[in-house]
Amino acid sequence: MIFSTRHKRLSKEEAQSHVGNRRTHLANERTFLAWIRTSISIMAFGFVVEKFSLFLWVDKKMAKTPYSSALEISNLLGVVFIGLGVIMSVLAMVRFVKIEKEIETNTFKPPIVLDIMCGLIFLILSILIFYYIFNWHNILLLAR
Repeated sequence: MIFSTRHKRLSKEEAQSHVGNRRTHLANERTFLAWIRTSISIMAFGFVVEKFSLFLWVDKKMAKTPYSSALEISNLLGVVFIGLGVIMSVLAMVRFVKIEKEIETNTFKPPIVLDIMCGLIFLILSILIFYYIFNWHNILLLAR
């Protein structure tokens, strides 16, 4: 029902005037797919970070140490990245639908809040990952 009302057959004159509109819709779709690819990459990275804790767990068992904070940090960072990827994919879908409606009603204004928010979150998480990787030897030594 929705498909038949949105996609009606146009005359030649109408089709010519809608070329720019189609390009805008396709650009919106490409942007949506880029957000989805990014969210999948973030989830995959979170999975890798979380599975890194398996190596820390094996190291802990071989050294027979009772507690390892590095194991918990690795698990937590992995879960945070996976959750961030899921949230990003949901926000990408919401953004796509919102922009699609704005394009149709010719009221489009570029959203900047989501971009700034994601940039700040990734900056903070990147600093935490850098700190963790840079000091992971110290973290392992303190955990023993």
